[in-house]
Amino acid sequence: MGANWYVDRLNCRLGLVQCRMPRLTKAKDAFVAGGGFFRLAIPYEIEELEAQFSMRGSHEQVRKLFGYEPGEYTTFYYYERLRDIMAGRNVGRVVMLKGLVNEVEQSQVRGKKGEDVQYTIGSIVLYHDIHDGQTVHKFDFRNNQLVMDGVDYSLEHNQLVAA
Repeated sequence: MGANWYVDRLNCRLGLVQCRMPRLTKAKDAFVAGGGFFRLAIPYEIEELEAQFSMRGSHEQVRKLFGYEPGEYTTFYYYERLRDIMAGRNVGRVVMLKGLVNEVEQSQVRGKKGEDVQYTIGSIVLYHDIHDGQTVHKFDFRNNQLVMDGVDYSLEHNQLVAA
């Protein structure tokens, strides 16, 4: 199995310690029906996304991405297996993120050994999770697109708004 992590075109496989894809959560509002005895959490919009990864040592190519403004997004790629060359199809999981490096936790050095450098990706405007060639989730903030299990739930809404 295994996985790989790219920061734009930089292959991080040799320096990568760990990466964590965004936690998918929905904002909720409490609802109690008039005269009811029960409380229900009603989910509505998707909370902002944040991903984290850490690397051994200090990598200038990654560290210099901190401080960019919205519009200067970096694309991050996460791969679990890639392509079945014999069958000619995608297998496994590919996640594409487009966001900003909003936090860099520098390593602490004790003696001759430094800790891993932690990076946090925020302001994520694109999250596209593909498994075996099929879109599982696609959250595209700039195009107001919401795809879940291959179904574009925003298509009709966006057509009406654009009219």
